Amino acid sequence: MGNGEVRLTRLRHTAEPVQVFRISAGNWQSLREALEKTAYDGATNLGAFAPDTAVQEYLLFSDGLGNFGDTPFAKTNVPLFAISAAVRSDATFLRHVAERSGGWFVDLTLGTPADARRTLFEAGTRIERVGGAGLSQLVLSSRAPVDGRVLVAGELTEASAVLTLATRDRAGKAGQVEVAISRERSTGRGLAAGQWAQLKVSELEGEYELNRAEIRRLGQRFKLVTRETSLIVLDRIEDYARYEIAPPTELRADYERVLAATTAQRSSQRKAHLENIVRMFEDKVRWWQRDFPKDAPPKREAVKIAGALAVAPMPAAAAPLRDERSNAVRERVASAPAAPAPSAKMMATQTSAAPPAASIRLQKWQPDAPYAVRMNSASGADVYRIYLDEKPGYASSTAFFLDAADVFFEKGQTELGIRVLTNLAEMDLENRHILRILGYRLIQAKQPALALPVFRKVLALSPEEPQSYRDLGLAYAADGQSQKAVDSLYEVVIRPWNGRFPEIELITLAELNAIVASASAPIDTSRIDPRLLKNLPLDLRAVMTWDADNTDIDLWVTDPNGEKAYYGNRLTYQGGRMSADFTGGYGPEEFSLKSAKPGKYKVEAQYYGDRRQNVTGATTLSVRLSTHFGTPQQKDEIVSLRLKDKRDVVFVGEFEIR
Repeated sequence: MGNGEVRLTRLRHTAEPVQVFRISAGNWQSLREALEKTAYDGATNLGAFAPDTAVQEYLLFSDGLGNFGDTPFAKTNVPLFAISAAVRSDATFLRHVAERSGGWFVDLTLGTPADARRTLFEAGTRIERVGGAGLSQLVLSSRAPVDGRVLVAGELTEASAVLTLATRDRAGKAGQVEVAISRERSTGRGLAAGQWAQLKVSELEGEYELNRAEIRRLGQRFKLVTRETSLIVLDRIEDYARYEIAPPTELRADYERVLAATTAQRSSQRKAHLENIVRMFEDKVRWWQRDFPKDAPPKREAVKIAGALAVAPMPAAAAPLRDERSNAVRERVASAPAAPAPSAKMMATQTSAAPPAASIRLQKWQPDAPYAVRMNSASGADVYRIYLDEKPGYASSTAFFLDAADVFFEKGQTELGIRVLTNLAEMDLENRHILRILGYRLIQAKQPALALPVFRKVLALSPEEPQSYRDLGLAYAADGQSQKAVDSLYEVVIRPWNGRFPEIELITLAELNAIVASASAPIDTSRIDPRLLKNLPLDLRAVMTWDADNTDIDLWVTDPNGEKAYYGNRLTYQGGRMSADFTGGYGPEEFSLKSAKPGKYKVEAQYYGDRRQNVTGATTLSVRLSTHFGTPQQKDEIVSLRLKDKRDVVFVGEFEIR
């Protein structure tokens, strides 16, 4: 460069402020020191790059593997040179962003530094444009010739044609290359079609998120494995219909018949599912409309039976608790025998009184790992240095990044806390369990806009799980996008799900109706069955989810009567309602109480067991406690905790009603 200016931007979960360095007589020592001191920490948000009109040339050093945010990488009006030294990289993306700007992609794993230098300083002719009469759908392997050669594929629409390539050398001089093509001289047409499809897919993957449907169509048409298609064995005509893959011509009639029958069956299943949800929701409405007593429950009485001492049972709604599971306990339903009818005076008080004063106290997670103790005891200025010192020993530990992020949040260093937290996105690019943890913690940190692309990715990875739609819907709601929230949540309600997700529709309906009732602008509910549109406000609500599949965790809520609501006691004396027990999914489990008597309500979680391969070291809980749910006075608090040992019970927090 000799003399000039270099502007350095580090792309983490966001773009850091630009640092400016003056280069004088080739002296770039200050820039070199800044590069050498760079701490590679946090996620990679390539969409955070913002071009600067004053810049004349860009050097992008990256593996091209963006894992945070879903904004496309911005186009530049000046050459961009993409340089990668990573064994694992997205070379297609890096070549795309470089060549579209007039720059080059330099892969340091395929050559020497001297080769890279020649590419940067002495790169020769590039292909500016390709065309020709009698040709269509032309696609290039690269705009940069390799050893003087470039691969071009396309469709010949005439008997003969002339392929024209417009070129420009490094000095800016334009040129042109013409190649005559005829059908008589062509061979291997089937191979050419496959080669064209591969080149076209590679071209489209430069902007993958914008071209997913076209990539999928090409993969299916040309039998290619892409990010949107995979290999599948089709033994029967039912297999073609199940995956909606067009069969050979001789099977087309049978395919259409089976597909029509399959479509009709799916429609019938959806209608039956919706009617079942309506029945369950009507049952929940009847619970909500009941008035439960708020006095002390009847005491158990000792009576004499044939000389023996026995204890008379309490009412069914407050039966003695059982610690071990049984089929009888599991099948217990919320429609337990009605509690004693309250007096007219009690009913009037419950319906006309103002909402009770309520508060929430959470149990903060206090990790005892040595690194956490060390960071907590450090001064604010030293915490990040200590974190970087400990990080290499815990690079594959989700617990480390969660605990470290909490320390920064507690010390008021929010931006560093978010940076540390987003390392979870770097750990495993397609692990939905880890991504869910990241999304929950971003919501907890009041960063819903950052959580949205995380949950959109989770949905793309696991659309067969209702939690994917629910998590995304709640993130939209937290971000103030009420219409999108309602639309996403309704998908949970109307789709039939695997039986291991019992009654998740009812929990989601409560959230959907609360959003509709509190939205600042009217919500379009035309696609929602009107029988499901009824807001059910609550004094207290607790909802627990967790990150691990095939894991059984129980929500417990103990009220001022000393009665515990849990999977074996789903309806308490004063009307507390516990949702169905989740024994093989991610939750949610929900406790609801329409009218709360004064006192404290203790919330706990029990880790009952799991049938999974542990991928995150421990099960992470996310518990949302809400007061005055479904009203303008609603207040939410979220806490994340971890359970390590089976039978482990943790105190989550408590409500206090005054």
